[in-house]
Amino acid sequence: MERKDAYLWLKSISGISTKTIEKLQNEVGNIEDLMDLSDKEIYTLKNINLNIKENIVKYKSNSYLDGLRETLHKNDVKYFCIDDDEYPNDLKNIYNAPILLFYRGDLSILNNTLNIAMVGSRKPTRYGISCAKSISKQLSNLGINIISGLAIGIDSFSHIGCMEGEGKTVAVLGSSVNNPLPKQNIPLANKILDNGGLILSEYNVNSAVIPSNFVNRNRIISGLSQGVIVAEAARKSGALITVEFALDQGRNVFAIPGNINSEMSKGCNKIIKEGAKLIEDLDDIINEYNISCINKVEFGGNYDNISLNKESITIINAIKNKGALQIDDICDYTGMEIKSVNTLLNELSLKDIVIEGNNNTYSLNV
Repeated sequence: MERKDAYLWLKSISGISTKTIEKLQNEVGNIEDLMDLSDKEIYTLKNINLNIKENIVKYKSNSYLDGLRETLHKNDVKYFCIDDDEYPNDLKNIYNAPILLFYRGDLSILNNTLNIAMVGSRKPTRYGISCAKSISKQLSNLGINIISGLAIGIDSFSHIGCMEGEGKTVAVLGSSVNNPLPKQNIPLANKILDNGGLILSEYNVNSAVIPSNFVNRNRIISGLSQGVIVAEAARKSGALITVEFALDQGRNVFAIPGNINSEMSKGCNKIIKEGAKLIEDLDDIINEYNISCINKVEFGGNYDNISLNKESITIINAIKNKGALQIDDICDYTGMEIKSVNTLLNELSLKDIVIEGNNNTYSLNV
C-alpha cells in the first residue's frame, strides 16, 4: 500500500482527523502498515479513541480501499499526499498543511513557476473587476500562475484574466473537485481545465459541503502562493481571512487602493494602512521577486489605438494625474462645462475607458 492510499483510507473514516493520523503514525511507525495489524493490535493502540479504533477495524479491508479508489477513477479525480514528490514545498511548510489533496488538471504547474494568489469581493464594482482582470492577465503574460478560489466576483475575474494571458490558473475549492461550487461557475471550472489549468481540493468526492470548508480553503490558496493580491474588498470581506493566513505563512501581501467613498475599497485601504504593499503598477509586484517585466504596462492604460477627441483626452489626463474625481472636480480641472463633461464621460464609459463609482466619482479602467 502506498502512503497516499493509507491516508485516503483513513481520511474516509468518520472521526479521523489529520491529528489522529499523526497519533497513529507515532504508534505504528509506518502508517501503511496499519491495515496489516490484527484487530487485537489495533485495539491496544495508545492515545486513540475507542470509537475510532472500532471504525478502523470495521473498515480495515483492501476491498473497502479499492472501492474508494474506484469512485475517484469513475469521477476522473486523482490524488496525492504530503509525502509525495509532487506536493508543493511552499504548501508543505504551512501550519495545518492538508495531508491529502484531490485534483483534476495539470498538477505540474504548481512547482514550475511563480504562483500569485488574487482574492477579493464577491460583489465587486466595475473598477474591481477591471483591476482583477488586467493585473491577472499582465502577470500571466509574464508566465506567473494565478491562484484563486473560483468564487463569484473577483475570484472569477482573476481566473478569467489569467486565461487571457500566457500563464495557467489554479482554482482551490471548498467542495470536492467533482462538485465545483458555486454551480454557476461550473463552466468556468471546465474552461480552466480546458486551458491546461488545475482544480484542487482537500475534500474527497461526495464530501459534505459546510461553511468552514471555505475558510479552510483560504489557507491553501495562500499556502500555494508566494504572494497574495487583494483586488477589492469590504472591511469585513472573507478575502481578508486569506490575508491573515498569508501573513501567518510569511507571504507578501499586496492591495489595490480604491475610492475612499466606496465600501468595496475599505478592506484594501485598511490593510494598506496596516502594511500591505500598495499596487500602482506591475513593478510594485514583480520587484518583490527575482523576475523582470519586459513590457511594463502601467495601470491607466494606453488609449492611442482608440479614437478620442481632444476634450476626451483632457478628461482622461485629469483623472490619470489626480486620481478618481467627481464630475464637479473634473469640470474644475479641465475648465469645461458640466454638460459637455457629462456627455464625454458617458461616451468614455461606453468605451470602457472610465468607470463610474459611488457619488458620481470617475476613475480610469485600468
